[in-house]
Amino acid sequence: MLIAFDSIRGTKLAGTDDEVGTIQDLLIDTDDWLTRHIVVDTGKWLPDRRVLLPPSILGRCDWQQRAIAIDLSQQQVKDSPHVDSRKPVSRQMEAELFKHYDVPAYWGPAGVSLATGTAMSMPLSAHVPVGEQQAIEEELPPLRSGKEILNYSIEASDGDLGHVEDLIVDDATWAIRYVVIDTKNWLPSRKVLIAPQWVDSVSWSETTVHVDLTRDQIKNSPEYDPLTPINRGYEEHLYDYYGKERYWLP
Repeated sequence: MLIAFDSIRGTKLAGTDDEVGTIQDLLIDTDDWLTRHIVVDTGKWLPDRRVLLPPSILGRCDWQQRAIAIDLSQQQVKDSPHVDSRKPVSRQMEAELFKHYDVPAYWGPAGVSLATGTAMSMPLSAHVPVGEQQAIEEELPPLRSGKEILNYSIEASDGDLGHVEDLIVDDATWAIRYVVIDTKNWLPSRKVLIAPQWVDSVSWSETTVHVDLTRDQIKNSPEYDPLTPINRGYEEHLYDYYGKERYWLP
């Protein structure tokens, strides 16, 4: 199911013995536009902690109840490696997190990403071979906060277009399928979608997303209604309009 990031934030995580917390943010790998970590607000039971959970930990999503089951106890979450909220997440910290939760890492030798947004046929060991330790320690993954990307300016090939209002997440793979663009600075009360693969570049210092599309192309694209669930028919129409290859086809 495709779900808006705005709807994901605040979703409760139900552990095996009690509620663990609520989803506060997503850490997104901007090379592949895949969610690598769920940022959890643990509330009063574990104050002043930044807890990260790999998406593979998450169980069934009940978006109507805004709740997700996870196969972890509060103690397991409490014992997880501490993450310094003032520093970027390093590859070594990721390795420690995956080892603690006993789940596969998403990279291959020397940190080479193997993720494609689909399930892997052969899981990777979360335990890092000694020979690869130095390479992993020196690597900083390209992780960005989902909340950070919101309100970034959108720059079309021929001028300002609007801003990022939301992100659309695939809850099966936790891939970012679409960026929601609000064009109210140019087209009042109109929202449209583009796939992140169509983004030409992102200037993190200037908080601007550049797309190799004209404003007229965006203007005439299928409109997005946040109150209407995105179905495959709408996606077919969107991809036909832009003449792009569909992500759901092999």
